[in-house]
Amino acid sequence: MRTLTPRRLAMAAVVLALGALAAGEPRPPGQDLMALAAEIEAERDHVSAPELAQWIRRGEPGLRIFDLRARAEYDELHVAGAEWVTLEGLLRLSLPGDAKVVLYSEGGAHSAQAWLLLRARGVRAVWFLREGMYEWIARVLEPRLPRDPSPAEQAEYDVALPLSRYFGGVPRRDVPRAQVPTGYWTGSETRATTPRVAEAVGRIRRRGC
Repeated sequence: MRTLTPRRLAMAAVVLALGALAAGEPRPPGQDLMALAAEIEAERDHVSAPELAQWIRRGEPGLRIFDLRARAEYDELHVAGAEWVTLEGLLRLSLPGDAKVVLYSEGGAHSAQAWLLLRARGVRAVWFLREGMYEWIARVLEPRLPRDPSPAEQAEYDVALPLSRYFGGVPRRDVPRAQVPTGYWTGSETRATTPRVAEAVGRIRRRGC
């Protein structure tokens, strides 16, 4: 049985929406659903954690980041500059035309659903962080380099190192491979190691963020 990743769930949502249209439901304004399906299939629907970190660091114009998790989880730890919002609250927001929107949740379907709803409303510059806070911690706050890195892993770590230090993270090298988090960026659909959120929270609070 295939894992229902956020990307597959978003595709399923588009399929369901297309079925509703076929049954006579009104078409959502602003965007053709087949075009949305093509964007998802081409993986233009998400941004990676290192890319998002670079956008934040350089002050990307119009950037708005929305955390769709429970308020307690947001209060414990969130992406730098993120705003907490419910899905219903997000849909009530009036976003300027130059807004560059990034959505994230706990890595589940919530952010993918929010992406689909905003795109269907006609908001064009929207992405979601595919693995949510897991990816932010694994690739920005706690990047880890195994003792026997491949060239691709070394390159990934070299990019992550200055970003991690900028955001008060703790990069680690020469760690056992079993302790290196995996996800879609390593070609895996499963998470081998979940970074310890509580430790990351403590470090960021000590930094004063």
